Amino acid sequence: MKHILVISLILVYNLFGQTDSLTVISKDIYKCTEDTSIFVKITYPQLVNLQNKEVQDKINLFLENQFFQALQNYEEFISDSEYTADYPADWVFNFETSFRTTYLTESFLSVVMDYYEFTGGAHGNHFSQGYNFKLSDGELFYLSDIIKKSQLENLSLFCEQEIIKLFNANLLSDVLFEDEINLKEDQDFFIKPGYLIIQFDPYEIAPYSMGSIEVEISFDRIKNLLKPNIKF
Repeated sequence: MKHILVISLILVYNLFGQTDSLTVISKDIYKCTEDTSIFVKITYPQLVNLQNKEVQDKINLFLENQFFQALQNYEEFISDSEYTADYPADWVFNFETSFRTTYLTESFLSVVMDYYEFTGGAHGNHFSQGYNFKLSDGELFYLSDIIKKSQLENLSLFCEQEIIKLFNANLLSDVLFEDEINLKEDQDFFIKPGYLIIQFDPYEIAPYSMGSIEVEISFDRIKNLLKPNIKF
């Protein structure tokens, strides 16, 4: 089975509008079979112009590794020709990734990785993952680094209220599988200016038909739940 591989660097994402400022660029990889019946299309971010190059390299290696795993998944998938042969000839199997840079300052980077795959069945599957970096040392930070440990239950209540408002529901159970939200310290989240975004993938708390659920909670609203000296 022949393959085509294209690697390109095509997009500059610059929150400050200057080519020499702290910037996230986009790298792209496209790999497919000759008949394009199976393909991988990967777009992933790389940070540039951070003053501390060691930290920049650390973050970029982490992000790159997350996305190159998709290529490994592709290789494993196309090696199972008996599996793909069981499906109609006009079906296209694919794995695609993209990203959104939602917050970027000299101190913090928040980026969301979006994934989509179709490997047969009634529909494809999509999911997201937020990664939040301290640009002082390149380490990831988690919900437990932002919210006081004793306040996760209260943050869960704020999240419930926002979901009810988002879907114009009377009760949480009107739209979700459960009648309450219990956020954990490792809950997936990302940041955008002024807001903490709690992210839930399809099937995580609601039916697939509802898609991903992103709950925006204003930092002003939860300021009493935050740890001190949170700069964003």
